[in-house]
Amino acid sequence: MNRATATLATATIAAGLLLTSCGPTDEAVTTRRSASAPSAMPSASGTEVGAAEFSRFVQERGTSEQRAAVVGHITGVARSAPQGDHRNSYIATDFPHSDDATTRAVVNAYLAWAGPADDAVMLVLYTAAGTVMGAVDLASWRNP
Repeated sequence: MNRATATLATATIAAGLLLTSCGPTDEAVTTRRSASAPSAMPSASGTEVGAAEFSRFVQERGTSEQRAAVVGHITGVARSAPQGDHRNSYIATDFPHSDDATTRAVVNAYLAWAGPADDAVMLVLYTAAGTVMGAVDLASWRNP
């Protein structure tokens, strides 16, 4: 193989690798079950008030995807007691199970509602049955 052919072959392979490694920017939602995530929505006073405030914010300022995922589906919003310099946030829904698009819309709506000064490090979403849909590391969402 001569030098020109080797260079062309290398460029072709590099371009192929680059094209196959590039995907859509809307990656799948990374959720996980966490040992620190309560297995059921924590009981706290005011969860319905938090849900109403969150839903009202999304109704007024959210995207169409966020409105579809939040308005009429969020039954409670709670926060943990401070754990050092952070807290966890919890959202109860009426969804029977999670799906990536809904989870993404709820998380993005939560981040817009809570604002950049929010100290929550993990957001835990719960199904209508009260089981964990998933736990999302909010730091990775704030700083992609």
